[in-house]
Amino acid sequence: METRNDKFRRLAELRLSRIFQTMNLIANLSAPQYTYTSKEIDELFNTYQKLGEEGRMYFKGPTSFNEMPSKFTFSGPISVAPDASTSHVRFQRLAEKRMSRVFRDLRLLCNLSVKSNYTYSDNEIEELFKAYADKGHEISALFTPLTQEFHFKPKD
Repeated sequence: METRNDKFRRLAELRLSRIFQTMNLIANLSAPQYTYTSKEIDELFNTYQKLGEEGRMYFKGPTSFNEMPSKFTFSGPISVAPDASTSHVRFQRLAEKRMSRVFRDLRLLCNLSVKSNYTYSDNEIEELFKAYADKGHEISALFTPLTQEFHFKPKD
């Protein structure tokens, strides 16, 4: 018979793995056929990390109704001007859709914080959310501009 901790571990692994799969899809948006601004990338990954910290709080104390957002939208206006590149519009649409999927899966992960249904240790929660944060850093690094030039440091 499956214990409450075994059930927690099984479901947490499945749900975090689904987040990882979606983050890998977000990584695909770093390809050259998409255009984006550094502001959009900052907003995307700052929101991801912030929501991870909020998710961790559900496991720290008495749980309340899960009020985490389930949808992501960029704060600025979406480019719909006639001269807006379609690669940028596609990036925004796909990034919002995929990050919204991450948000929904994180909500499901946070539902595991209900102590009456599941048991878990502080170490398990730490490991879970460290992996979540590490995945965000791994994927965001793909969006940083690659070095294209070399320059010597100024002489002393």
